[in-house]
Amino acid sequence: MIFLRLIPFLAFWLMMAGCASDDRSWVRDDTPRSDVDQALAECKYQAEAATIGIGANNHHPRTWGDAIGDAIGDGIIQGMDEAELVNSCMQAKGFRR
Repeated sequence: MIFLRLIPFLAFWLMMAGCASDDRSWVRDDTPRSDVDQALAECKYQAEAATIGIGANNHHPRTWGDAIGDAIGDGIIQGMDEAELVNSCMQAKGFRR
């Protein structure tokens, strides 16, 4: 039951990911909210496209628990990478929080 041993580890990273999320809005001088939303949507789309292959490997888990653990781990990594890419993209467009 490797999955049961992974639960505390995964719970820790899920809590850390929740703490790392930033609810502050993106702003740029004299930029309407609709333009900010459009830029954010573009950055999110690009980040998702860039990370779509995370977890797509030829590794075949031997047990159901391994498969679940791998999927959760890949999802966490993908989410963290996407957040970092969105932040970088928005900053490159001149936005700040």
